[in-house]
Amino acid sequence: MADFLTFMRKYIIEQLVKEVGSDAACLDNIHWCLTVPAMWNERDKAVMRTAALRAGLIRKAGSDALTIVSEPKAAAMSALGDDVTPYVAGMTVMVVHAGTGTVDVTIHNCQALGGQVVLSEATCCARALCGSLYVDNEFSAHYRAAVGAAAFDAWVAQHPAGLQQLMDTWEAVKCIFPNSYGASLAANMGRLGQGLGADDLGSSNTLRVPIPPELQQLMSEEQRGSLKQQQHGLDSKLVLSSSVMRQLFKGPVDAACRLAVSQLMAARSEGNARPCSMVLLVGEFARSPSLQARVSAIVLGSGLAQQVVVPDKPHMAVLA
Repeated sequence: MADFLTFMRKYIIEQLVKEVGSDAACLDNIHWCLTVPAMWNERDKAVMRTAALRAGLIRKAGSDALTIVSEPKAAAMSALGDDVTPYVAGMTVMVVHAGTGTVDVTIHNCQALGGQVVLSEATCCARALCGSLYVDNEFSAHYRAAVGAAAFDAWVAQHPAGLQQLMDTWEAVKCIFPNSYGASLAANMGRLGQGLGADDLGSSNTLRVPIPPELQQLMSEEQRGSLKQQQHGLDSKLVLSSSVMRQLFKGPVDAACRLAVSQLMAARSEGNARPCSMVLLVGEFARSPSLQARVSAIVLGSGLAQQVVVPDKPHMAVLA
């Protein structure tokens, strides 16, 4: 950890020197703010502070020049930079941090302290293994079954870079697929053009991902014939229909929604009778329109929250 922070310190100071000059970009003029996972306790944060000391970010362990803040609180502060009603005392804010591996949910009370509004944790952080990685795994399994397990495994072994390109294409598809297929998909696809192999949206609501020539050559005649039959003669790309896409997202998205609702219900059972003032959806998985739509529908439909807010760059919010 200290090695990474050392590299980070050197890089940041180099950039600051270019922008403000060496005199201004000295350690005494810098206040560092490091974000840590919501599940980290005070002991974990102390380890981070020690690593920061060893990395040269601060001169002594108790320095006020370093603030360690949880990712949900960082996200909540980041949201203030968007068109969001400022926090006031008495509000409750639930942060749904939908990351790559996990979804973490915390609820915070807004309290007045020293003329400022501060966030205090109202419920313990709840976590579920339902991040975007699990949607990726569903896609990989579907793709592997479609082209044949033996062919896919051989192709991955021979062309690891090709697998990365495939997953990059899938990432773009994942970030435009909405929960309700149709006009919103057409609008999103219009921004991306035909790079992802979208069908003519006026006649068919499908997306396509490529099957590289090297992989096609490894597929058995039976597998290629079956794929052609299913896809009306097409075997150079894998068609992802709306029903298939919904199925790929279903498990992780449903789990994230259940987690959010359970935390809202837990807060209500602890005496917070009013609906949560704001649900803030952040993290890498929060870029997914499908997740955004489902969380909004479930949370608002439950009557347990008043609004759902997604920052313009939700994957960057926890770094603010």
